[in-house]
Amino acid sequence: MSIYIGDSTLTPTTYAATGGSLGISGNLTVDNNVRIAAQPAFNASGTVGSWIYGTSFGGPGWVEINSTVGWAVNQQGAGSYGFSTSTGRYTAPVAGRYFFHASAYYYNDANSTANYIHFLFGVNGSPSWNVGDTPYNIYSHGEVAGYSDGINVSAVISLGVGDYVSLRPYWAGTQGRIIGSYTLFCGHLIA
Repeated sequence: MSIYIGDSTLTPTTYAATGGSLGISGNLTVDNNVRIAAQPAFNASGTVGSWIYGTSFGGPGWVEINSTVGWAVNQQGAGSYGFSTSTGRYTAPVAGRYFFHASAYYYNDANSTANYIHFLFGVNGSPSWNVGDTPYNIYSHGEVAGYSDGINVSAVISLGVGDYVSLRPYWAGTQGRIIGSYTLFCGHLIA
């Protein structure tokens, strides 16, 4: 298979661009699979196997899911070692669009509907990263002393080098809780 870029023909042999990078203007067509080496990616899961109340994260209000869940992480790709187990933040090593996913196990501990959670991502400490808006969801609202349906959130977020993403929920009330070992946060560079 040959790939044509401008006046150059790339063959199945390795092509080393001058200076370690290859710039392409316009469209690129590849007829077979493309593998991108060193694609930044991470999977982080909590390790604390007991209930953790919102007050442990500084709640109620906007909080950051930090090291309290006891993060364990698997990172891959050159320069992708941006997840900090001490802060719970992923710092982008490369500018681009990233896909993030998170899930958690939540329980409203009180006989009150005032304990609920908006579980979402924050960018650089702000929950309002989506064109200046906060992409709300709500879990356990109106539920009394019970488990919320599974919390799952996903987003495509554009980041510059050094921008960070963290789990940044709004915790209403003081009786909501999660289990660290049932908390997942993962992501990877798309483009």
